[in-house]
Amino acid sequence: MDRSWMFKNRTTDAFEIGVNDFLRQAIAHAGVGNRIYCPCLKCGNKALYKVHEVKGHIFYNGFDTNYQRWIWHGESHLGSTVNNLGVTSITVPPLMQEDDDDNIFGMMQDEEEEFVDRPDQFEKLLSDAEKPLYDGCPNNYTKLSALVRLYNLKAENGWSDKSFSDLLVAISDMLPQPNELHTSMYQVKKTMSSLGMGYEKIHACRNDCVLYRKEYKDLECCPVCGVSRWKLEKNKDMNKKAVPAKVIWYIPPIPRFRRLFRNDAHAKNLTWHATERIKDGMLRHPADAPQWKTIDILYPEFGTESRNLQLGLAVDGMNPHSNQSTSYSTWPVILVNYNLPPHLCMKRKFIMLTMLISGPKQSGNDIDVFLAPLIKDLKLLWEEGVECFDGYRNETFKLRATLLWTINDFPAYENLSGYSVKGYKACPICGNDTCFERLKHGKKICFMGHRLFLPQAHQFRKQKKNFNGHPEHEKVLQPLTGVQILESVSDLHVEFGKGKKNLSVDGAWKKKINFL
Repeated sequence: MDRSWMFKNRTTDAFEIGVNDFLRQAIAHAGVGNRIYCPCLKCGNKALYKVHEVKGHIFYNGFDTNYQRWIWHGESHLGSTVNNLGVTSITVPPLMQEDDDDNIFGMMQDEEEEFVDRPDQFEKLLSDAEKPLYDGCPNNYTKLSALVRLYNLKAENGWSDKSFSDLLVAISDMLPQPNELHTSMYQVKKTMSSLGMGYEKIHACRNDCVLYRKEYKDLECCPVCGVSRWKLEKNKDMNKKAVPAKVIWYIPPIPRFRRLFRNDAHAKNLTWHATERIKDGMLRHPADAPQWKTIDILYPEFGTESRNLQLGLAVDGMNPHSNQSTSYSTWPVILVNYNLPPHLCMKRKFIMLTMLISGPKQSGNDIDVFLAPLIKDLKLLWEEGVECFDGYRNETFKLRATLLWTINDFPAYENLSGYSVKGYKACPICGNDTCFERLKHGKKICFMGHRLFLPQAHQFRKQKKNFNGHPEHEKVLQPLTGVQILESVSDLHVEFGKGKKNLSVDGAWKKKINFL
């Protein structure tokens, strides 16, 4: 069926006739309350509205350019084939491979390789992905898609397992009988665990000295401070065996990178910066930034392969209890993939949580201890690379990645870089030449040298009374290079762990940067 009218001038008669035909079909498959998913460019089939509201959205915003098969409005969306493993595989239309929160069929396609040794389990999951929630279910919900949708709501709203189980029972009673909805949290976890990527639960010293991995894996006490690995019983000296004092959760990024490239739509998007980006000298994407271009020039073998990943790392503390009176700091560590188009790289499905560092206190300077597994994987991706299958080009290639920059506030910058952002030399650019003054009565340190960043002829440079009583004649200092920083901290010896006193270099650098 010709649907070219969807992307033509919205003032034409053809567009109005086409929209009316679309709405008639959508109304015939509307859910409860006669609400339908809005396919406009802004909503992208993620919100339900009344029909007249959807019509207004379409005329104002236009159709989503990827929505050419109306699967959310009554059309069929699933075809199936049999692969060389004898397992039924699914064919996903281009639309379904885009950024949808409940893209069950795209998810199953990405998961297929994980089930090479478990074809029976994959068949069961595929059956759940195709089986309607109940006979005549209107909104194309299947047994698996309904489960994933409800589980997402549980995670987003912090429901307890008991309340979620009660909700499942209530919804199952409300739905027509018989239906396929699970009625217990045990059944849900059993299904969802087969879909997720693996993670490592790593024990840590309660004083942040070491992780109990590799040569320390079987130790009962910390080899640095001697503190027990386990929690203590209340009012007793006995250890709570099998209850670790501190735990971090590590979710390896490499398997997820491989899974992204196995999906042909995602693999195509991961080269968008090289194939579809507008290159007009304007800063539209991180690929236009000087940092990205410098890496491509210094390492041409890396830069010529457009599939190599440019990553950003974000770290910050948060209170998971949403209670300011509770002093507890948990640190998520997140990777951002900048190969993607701007409208996708900050989407929830593409931002990768790689590590969760538990509290109750922030790790501070000892964060290097916890980042060790992630740094190992990032170095592997940079130095050697890993074999990866490209679903779009249908070929295997060597995937490499580099860490372009970190995203953090100033206190977290100190933890990652090792540069003290407190005291007289708090500016990481100026370093020893930081211009500071100590307030006579407030006993605080203030920094009045910001005028040096102004042009030489700027009027503020000559003013005295409004600033520190002196004119500003200095020039902007050049930031230290990575080589200069490495030389300044090369002889610095650091012992990690709470209570350790380490000498700093020039009163500023407290450790060697973990990423060098």
